[in-house]
Amino acid sequence: MKRRTPILAMTALAALAIGTATATAEDGPKNKPGIVAPSQQKAEKDADSLAAHNQFFGDFVTVEPNTNRAATVTCPAGQVPTGGGGTTSAIRVFFTDSFASGRSWVIRGTNTNSVNESIRAFVICTTP
Repeated sequence: MKRRTPILAMTALAALAIGTATATAEDGPKNKPGIVAPSQQKAEKDADSLAAHNQFFGDFVTVEPNTNRAATVTCPAGQVPTGGGGTTSAIRVFFTDSFASGRSWVIRGTNTNSVNESIRAFVICTTP
């Protein structure tokens, strides 16, 4: 039994060496003029679609110690939210909710600190 372990290890090592030695690289479409790689086309398309998504920030909302408050921000007319979230002024503020409501994004935060802190909602909007 003890002799099989080194044999198996050497067999695996030999297979790995053969596989590595036979691997070669070829010039892909990126090296040929006039040809655009499919992954590059997808990246350019994704970048175009991201350009149509604008981010908006709401006002800061004060959250007193041991309380929970909401902060809201609304997309401009003709746009709808595709996502959103919020920021806090301290690590002792915890978000309890984050959701879309009509053309707005709403977050709620609880302040577990002993002093006033703040939260601020943001929304990412697009034209449907």
